[in-house]
Amino acid sequence: MAEAFTVDVQISVTPEDAWRVIGDPCAVPRWYPTYVSCELKGDVRRLRRADGGELVERMLTRDEAGMSYSYSVISGAPLRSHWASFTVVPDPNGCRLIWETRAQHEDPSIDMRERLAGRQQEALLGLKALLESGDES
Repeated sequence: MAEAFTVDVQISVTPEDAWRVIGDPCAVPRWYPTYVSCELKGDVRRLRRADGGELVERMLTRDEAGMSYSYSVISGAPLRSHWASFTVVPDPNGCRLIWETRAQHEDPSIDMRERLAGRQQEALLGLKALLESGDES
């Protein structure tokens, strides 16, 4: 069965400024150091790692007004199932970025929260640092 978990971070920028970066499907290498490049063709996103590995994802939904999108890994990782989303939520000090994941590894003994949540939280802290530095370009 797929495990569901959420990581999030409070960011001291406007929701619109956060969405300008997180809402760009190919901005991932700017804030998630595992990835060095991104290509988007239609609804297929390809993220390359420095070691040459590639993660292929399908972009599923996008809500500009709600500042959210969802995607699913379709190859490049040993997953039986995967769904994830990013949502920017206004809060009194700027915004909160929420990264929800539901995933099942091919090996049912693998704990997906244990495997991914720490790396995802580190990536969000990188995004927070990027946005709060004012150097999003």
